Amino acid sequence: MRGFFLLPFLALGLAQILPPEGGVYAYADGTLQRLIPVEGGFLLRYLRAGEVLREDRLGQDEEGLWLQAVRLPGGVSAFFPPLLLYPHRLYVGASWGGSARFQGQKVALSARVEGVEGVRVRAGAFNAYRLRVVYTTEKGGTDLKEVYLVPGLGVVAYRAGEAWVELLRFTPGGP
Repeated sequence: MRGFFLLPFLALGLAQILPPEGGVYAYADGTLQRLIPVEGGFLLRYLRAGEVLREDRLGQDEEGLWLQAVRLPGGVSAFFPPLLLYPHRLYVGASWGGSARFQGQKVALSARVEGVEGVRVRAGAFNAYRLRVVYTTEKGGTDLKEVYLVPGLGVVAYRAGEAWVELLRFTPGGP
């Protein structure tokens, strides 16, 4: 009987990370993210007050979802090689990482699935993978986030320091 209850979580671990049809995410910090399917992956556009803040180029293959490049107001910067953001197979204890050259410096990503837990946000209640994600740069910068990821939907909440940012709503496909 115990194995029966684990089946939904096992299916989560093998699911597509982001919705293949794309969509629009509205977050509590005022950020709107537009996920746009493109050949080989997605564009993830970040907007606030109607202004584009940045755009991530995400590649997708049998291994997972990769951060390939970022478009900022100053132009496009590629990651060489791309960084694995999320592997397709998630499970408690899974960890991954890598390093790349980005804007003339070495950056590294380290991530681990800390657990599966229920999380309630304004967009609803979800069973999510709780991830610990750390970005570091050779110039000493560090960004640590606790991310709540629901396969097939994406990030429903994250904590950065004391800030808690949650998903308000998701619109599949987008306008």
